[in-house]
Amino acid sequence: MPEPIKVAITFKLADELVEEVRAVSPRIEILDFPGMTLGRGQDLSEADLAAARIALSKAEVVFGTNTMPMTMFDDATNLKWFQVITAGVDRMARDGLLRRGFTVTKVSGLASVPIAEYCMGTMVMLSKGLHLALRDQLEHKWTFRWSGELRGKTCGIVGMGAIGREVAIRARAFGMRVVATRRRVEPGDSDPDCDALYPFTGLDTLLRESDYVVLCVPLTDETSGLLGAPEFAKMKPTASLVNIARGGVVDQEAMIAALNNGTIASAALDVFDPEPLPADSPLWDMENVIVTPHLSGAVERYGHRATEIFIRNLKHYVAGEPLELVVDPVLAY
Repeated sequence: MPEPIKVAITFKLADELVEEVRAVSPRIEILDFPGMTLGRGQDLSEADLAAARIALSKAEVVFGTNTMPMTMFDDATNLKWFQVITAGVDRMARDGLLRRGFTVTKVSGLASVPIAEYCMGTMVMLSKGLHLALRDQLEHKWTFRWSGELRGKTCGIVGMGAIGREVAIRARAFGMRVVATRRRVEPGDSDPDCDALYPFTGLDTLLRESDYVVLCVPLTDETSGLLGAPEFAKMKPTASLVNIARGGVVDQEAMIAALNNGTIASAALDVFDPEPLPADSPLWDMENVIVTPHLSGAVERYGHRATEIFIRNLKHYVAGEPLELVVDPVLAY
């Protein structure tokens, strides 16, 4: 019989899902990982830490979060494939894990629809002033306001990937004009879900045209600090920003200044730099800002959906077939 494929699951997964993983092949051996709950900032006992390192030293495949201490991977000398349960791998890129020689796959598309729904929901809130109405409710204030509408407005999507496409489809349903940027755009390229498609270098044009700018790009060296004071100055003073990408894509201080001085009108922010957002950040109290704690992709049954993707890839792996959703170690997505 061929050698067993030793799998370490490094996050809490329901027993029935672990059994589904095990059932993929008689070759699958699930390693004993302590509590299967290791995460960022979590303290483990010395005994558990030692057990985790032993499991990782044996693992050929890891299925789990990329939030565990990166030094743990120093022990993963037999690792050939890491299936991450997130779409973003910027932390792994920053810590050099994408160049360790093992394959990394992600779960792009898993939460695209709920994240797109979040984007549309916050755009509706900003357009209708519902974020202000909620503040009034807490203060028992009856304040009448005229509100706007999304129909006829331009939604600019920075990053026409899986999430960006779902936003585009829903924005179109609201009667919005949709423009988008994509990293690779050849002359004459178009997209069925956009009214205009620009290359990455066309960002300035998108910013000038858009009433709502939605950031959907991964955080890479290329996109770090993508929006700063010069970019905010190109936006309409009536425009709003929606960021579900990463906090580092935006110069946060420049954004706060732009929101304070009327350079842009408002923002809905689900990501920050750093996270959690510090309690003394001015963003908490700004009336023209919606703050949420990185929850746009926290969809129900996330673990089930991630496991479905992992099992599909695990079947490819056992059969010696190419894996899906492989991360490019150079592009970092």
